[in-house]
Amino acid sequence: MNSNSFSSVSKTIGKMVVENRGVLRKVISLGVNPLPKIMRKAGDGHFQGSQFLMLFDSSATVQSEILRSLRNDPRVLRVNVFKVNDSTNLNVASSVERARASF
Repeated sequence: MNSNSFSSVSKTIGKMVVENRGVLRKVISLGVNPLPKIMRKAGDGHFQGSQFLMLFDSSATVQSEILRSLRNDPRVLRVNVFKVNDSTNLNVASSVERARASF
């Protein structure tokens, strides 16, 4: 995947997340790496590929839509979605209450 493909794929995923009331946390490029074996997609053999991580919060419906979209994209060889245990307590209501109390 060249840099144009990488940016267009990541923009597409980001748009899907944000347009469906999700939150895009971080995009991490892992660079171009050789693949462990020649992988085939759409009749083409690939021996290296661009890898990236995208951390986002979204509903299960949006995640399944992202998986379906990426699996059908000929530029993407492999896609996985993992649940990341985020132990950060994001309690927005309490921070709003604290801000009101300070006035």
